[in-house]
Order: sequence, then C-alpha cells, then structure tokens
Amino acid sequence: MKRIALWSLSACLLVPTLATAQQPLDLQMPPQAKPGQCFARVLVQAGYRTEAVPIVIRDAHESVQVSDPVFKSEIKSIPISDAYKDYVVTPPTFRTEQQKIVVRPAHERLRASPAVIGTSPVTVVIREPRLVWRPGSKGSEVRRIDAATGEVFCLVEEPAKTAVMQREVQITPAQVTREHVPAVEETIERRFLVTAPTVREVYVKAESKDVKIQTLVQPAREIRTKVEARTGILQRQVEVTPERYEWVPVVCVDTPEGRHSIQAVQSALAARKYYSGPIDGLIGPKTKQALAAFQRANGLPGQGSLTVATARALGL
Repeated sequence: MKRIALWSLSACLLVPTLATAQQPLDLQMPPQAKPGQCFARVLVQAGYRTEAVPIVIRDAHESVQVSDPVFKSEIKSIPISDAYKDYVVTPPTFRTEQQKIVVRPAHERLRASPAVIGTSPVTVVIREPRLVWRPGSKGSEVRRIDAATGEVFCLVEEPAKTAVMQREVQITPAQVTREHVPAVEETIERRFLVTAPTVREVYVKAESKDVKIQTLVQPAREIRTKVEARTGILQRQVEVTPERYEWVPVVCVDTPEGRHSIQAVQSALAARKYYSGPIDGLIGPKTKQALAAFQRANGLPGQGSLTVATARALGL
C-alpha cells in the first residue's frame, strides 16, 4: 500500500478563499503544529436536528351545495306569420340583335424624333498679342547697370493666349413622322322587348309554430355545511452546531514526494470515475474539482484541498 508524504522541509499553510463562509477567517494558526506539517483551513457545515411542529393545513370553512331550479313544461301554439297578399311577377321576354359601333375613329399619330447633337473642338482667343515692359533684358539677368542708374526695363512682345473648348453642334435636325391608326369597332348586343311583364295576386295564409314553454315551479337553493379545520405535522430543522472553520492536515505538494503522491491521488480518483485529466502530479482545476466531488460524496472536509483524511479514504 502506498503512503502519501505528509512532511516537507518547512511548514506551510493553505488558506483557500471560501465564498460561502458565514464568518471571517480566524488568522490564529493551528495549535501544536510541528515543523514540516501542512494544514488547510476548511469550512465545516452547520449541524441540524429535525423537530415536529403542528400546523393548520386547512382552515375551518363552510361547504356549499346547490340544487337546480325545477320547471314545468307545456306546448303552446305561437303565430309566426300573419296572412297577407303576395304578388307573383312574370318577367318580360326579349330578342337580341348584334350591332357594330365605332368606339374610336381612324386617325393619325405623330411621332417626334429629337435632333442629334454632337461636340466639336473650337480654339478661342482669350487674350490678344501685346507689348509689355518687363524688368531686365530678355536674355540677361542684369537689372541695374551700376549703383547710380535705376532699374533696367525691356519692352517685350507677348503672344496671344488661346483656349480649346467643346461646342455642341447639330448633326441631324428634329423630324416628325406620321402614322395612320385604323378605327376601332365593338360589337354589342341590343335587346328588343317581345312580351311585357305581368303581375298576379296570390293570398298567403297565416302560419303558427308549436313551442315548448317552461314555467318555474321551484327556484334554485343552496345548502351550507360547516367543515372543521385540518391540522398536520411539519418537520423543521433546528441548528445544533453553527458553521465554523477548522484546520485540517493536508499533503504538501512542493516536493518531489508530494508530486508523486498527487499522481497517486489522480490515479485513484480516475479509477473511481471522478477524474479524467492527465496524471501529471499538479493540482489543477480538474484535480480540485475531482477532489471536491469525492469529498462531497463521502462527507469529507476539504472543498478541493488534498487533506490527509481524503488520501486515507482513497486508500493511499
């Protein structure tokens, strides 16, 4: 049987952050600790006992029963239509003839074709040639002969300035064509009266219907009965020992022996279907989750920390 290494060269304490703690961490170290031992501060859940409490599960009330009303039936003859005179009309008869009529006369339709416009380049003189005075001579950079003379100016002929623009010109003029549209005729049917309508007077007798009439003999009634209250027993949990923190010996993992021991724990957890990660000797998130699940299933403290009690429960 393998044994977990519980000692290292120096003492260490593992204090995990427990979000479910109901009281602040007590910073007092575990008493009678020896050099090389490791401890974890774990949360011990509160203890409860169950007690029976009588409660009312149904109030006292009245039960109400009702009876339907009672009716007496009889047959009565009710008039539904008075006697009257009706008139039977014989409609007229007609003969039909087909006739063609012009619904739109023949005419001409005019179609216009727009002119075709193109573009042609045109050179335009925007400034005529001119004579202007310019400082210095045209082929020299001399602006003064000496310090006593003024600035030298030369009369220069500047050529005309032109620009090329696009002008729209007509290529073909607009035209109008004429199209003959024939007349449109429609065939209609014309009716001629053959026999005129007639009217005949008919006497219609009065009508009646037998109806079943119900008369109220006894109205609906209500019957009230008192129902006693019903009581039951409620199982209530009463706190016996409060939630608290305790120091629990844990395996030191900072040594080669400790990592070897963690590999043994990972293998034991994997054999029990709690762990599916690598057997690397490191307490990572998957190892902590597997430890916490094993501790919850076996009622062990630790909440993911590798305690001595957990190692013993794993048979190491």
